[in-house]
Amino acid sequence: MNPAQTQVLRLERGAERLKQFRMAASLHSHTHYSHENLEALPEQAKKFPIVGKIVQSELERYTRGCGRKIDFRKTYWTPPVSPKLVLESETRQIEQLGLPAVVSITDHDSIAAGLSLQSTAASVPVSVEWTIPFRGDHLHMGVHHLPADRARQIMEDLAAFTTSPDESRLGDLLDFLNAFEDTLLVLNHPCWDVTRVGPAEHANAVRDLLQEHGERIHALEINGLRGWSENCNALRMAKDYDMPIVAGGDRHGRRPNTMLNLSHAASWQEFVTDVRVWRRNHVLILPSYEEPLALRQMEIVADALRYYPDYPYGQRSFRGRTYLDMDGYSCHPLSFYWERGEPLWLQLVLCIFVALGSSGFRPLLRHTLFRQGEKDLMVSSINDYAELGASMQKAGPNS
Repeated sequence: MNPAQTQVLRLERGAERLKQFRMAASLHSHTHYSHENLEALPEQAKKFPIVGKIVQSELERYTRGCGRKIDFRKTYWTPPVSPKLVLESETRQIEQLGLPAVVSITDHDSIAAGLSLQSTAASVPVSVEWTIPFRGDHLHMGVHHLPADRARQIMEDLAAFTTSPDESRLGDLLDFLNAFEDTLLVLNHPCWDVTRVGPAEHANAVRDLLQEHGERIHALEINGLRGWSENCNALRMAKDYDMPIVAGGDRHGRRPNTMLNLSHAASWQEFVTDVRVWRRNHVLILPSYEEPLALRQMEIVADALRYYPDYPYGQRSFRGRTYLDMDGYSCHPLSFYWERGEPLWLQLVLCIFVALGSSGFRPLLRHTLFRQGEKDLMVSSINDYAELGASMQKAGPNS
């Protein structure tokens, strides 16, 4: 078997080297078809002193008035971006680098984005971020490029496993997906404890998955919405299991992905062969990744809360994109509960978040969120890995 090889480049240091590549692939984007869980909302709100106190006070008032707490495990929001917008912005960013683009959109347990683009952009892969219940945890698998004519049935099978998991069937499902030569299977953000089962429990679940099914998984992911220290852990994990790394941007807002994949291939099929067969890949870290993570997360929140008058009815405001189960029976958009608009306290929260996420506040927040020397340390660490990856690439038999 070919030894896995991953080379990491920074745009500022590798701009000239881009000329050697024939295409770039943007993987792991989310659109309004994704359901994003709000379970962590109360804890996240506490990070912002004024906003956190307002939210906490109102949640306590709701509990006193209704006799029960809001179950945030049954709440979710949808990103404000359409598949068309994601495709256009990702393509534009790559073409500005002087390369042809391939864009794979992976909404949570939904292939609607890829299917909706087939009529106008048939070359866009039909892809999904598949939720895999495993050993008490929930792991996320990027399944890129399902055959369009069979995608709906395949998605039904994957969704059935998510709803009623049977670990004895997982190997068969992964073998079935592997039978499609143009399909790429990536374990997304492997070091992130998404469902908060605990660091040790999550690490054990990932270890068991890779030990039992690692030969059926083609790559691990470093993620544009995770910190560099966590991504370094993913890089070390890939080395331990001799697996290539791919970059997934994991965008949820209007800004394009902060990481891309570079390839000497001229097509998606050749790119997949490079990763699956030759087990090699090139990752490009864009300058936008080197912004403070908290600042980028704030921009996503602001994007989610903004009002978009040109969007279809029902998607224009966050009230139509946020869903709650207030009565314990079914989820409804906030507009169902607040037909005349959100309460005054929430309007204040919205204004604060949207303002903080605006371009005008970005320089101030960048200075506030980056401790002195923190960016230099991160950039230095990326550069060190890039140099190490380059030397490994030169020494490898398949470079």
